[in-house]
Amino acid sequence: MKREKQYRGKRLGLPVIVTLIVSAMLAVVSGSYSFAAPKVTTIKVLGWAPGNAKFWADTVAAFQKANPSIKVKLETVPFDKYSEVQGPYITSKSGPDVMANNAGLELFDRRSAYVPLPADVRAAGKDLLTYSGACLGFDVTQKCYGLPFSYQGNVMYYNKLILSKAGLDPNKPPTTMSEFGTACKAIEATGSTCLALGLTGVFPAYWDFPEIARNYLTEADMRKILAGKMPWTDPKMVKILQGLAMLTNSGWTNTNAPSISMLPDAADLFSSGKAAFAGTIISDAVNWQSFGKALGDANLGAMLWPSIDPSAPLAKKFSGIEGSVYGVTAWSKQKVAAFKFVKWIAGATNGNLWVKDVGGQALNKKVDKSALPNSPALSQIQKIVAHPTLHVGVLLSSQEADALSRGWQQVALGQMTVADWTAQMQTALQNSPSKN
Repeated sequence: MKREKQYRGKRLGLPVIVTLIVSAMLAVVSGSYSFAAPKVTTIKVLGWAPGNAKFWADTVAAFQKANPSIKVKLETVPFDKYSEVQGPYITSKSGPDVMANNAGLELFDRRSAYVPLPADVRAAGKDLLTYSGACLGFDVTQKCYGLPFSYQGNVMYYNKLILSKAGLDPNKPPTTMSEFGTACKAIEATGSTCLALGLTGVFPAYWDFPEIARNYLTEADMRKILAGKMPWTDPKMVKILQGLAMLTNSGWTNTNAPSISMLPDAADLFSSGKAAFAGTIISDAVNWQSFGKALGDANLGAMLWPSIDPSAPLAKKFSGIEGSVYGVTAWSKQKVAAFKFVKWIAGATNGNLWVKDVGGQALNKKVDKSALPNSPALSQIQKIVAHPTLHVGVLLSSQEADALSRGWQQVALGQMTVADWTAQMQTALQNSPSKN
């Protein structure tokens, strides 16, 4: 009897248990019970969104899918206005959790705003072709303040249709500045502008200065520039300024060059088919892909800038540098999440998206480059980037970059001599905190 009572007790208990379970399930469905949702951390990322909007939408979506507890909020600023927005954030020590800067001295000048990479994030750099431009002195054994994901650098694009119209061989663009001058005369005779150029902002320092400098400087000279040990009164530096002045004084460029920016104005002049040549970059918004869409891939070519001195050691080298570098701000309260994003930026998934959406050169060695489109200009670029040298433009301080742009504008307008420009550049060097 005792066992039977125990058995009955257990049997009687089953409906009760079932009832409790069902009741609990109904309560959940009806909302009577609530479970705490996973905590989501929001990080703010400041940048100029290199590439295109699709790439950034795709990479943020992929990052958030891989990291569901982190939400990314982008603040995108036009490149030529970036310092105006970033500056107040740095001064107030508040704002974004992650910021972008160009590799080299621009980043080094602002390093107080960043946290040096911790070891686990820094280790992601081993999968990159290079990340030295994010590290002091371009030395990866020193402190590094962020990670890049793209390879950047300067080339000159040309419109084959305009060259053909001028009676020039579109498959043999000029390789020397002397040949370039001859080509410009023929091109201008057809009513087209020879070289699309804009002199406002930092573009002259990044896109034009290095291509003239390669005719006169060695890599040892460039490292002296980085260290502030190369005065602008040095004959080599004076020749560079004279070479830049020659471009505008020769009448090869659009007449409004002193008053417009290379991006978007001068780039638009080229992409609209009104100019034969434009010196821009291999990745980002004004690369072979965007120009190819505007002009037709078959009509677009890419080449090194014509050399002034073909025998110069670096005349046939590519001015290459890591693209924008992303680092975590010193004031961020979400550093763990922010560093996850920086590490992601340097990863293969992001690199593959960069190739697919932008057609850019990714730094991650695990990226599938077979996804790159079939483009004549891109094929030319692949050969050009195989022979890199230092990008001297990113070794200029912000003071020097500003003086270079302003001085060139005045020289082009006939308001300043190269001698006065030289003196202005030397003053800018002396006023550069990072070089003194």
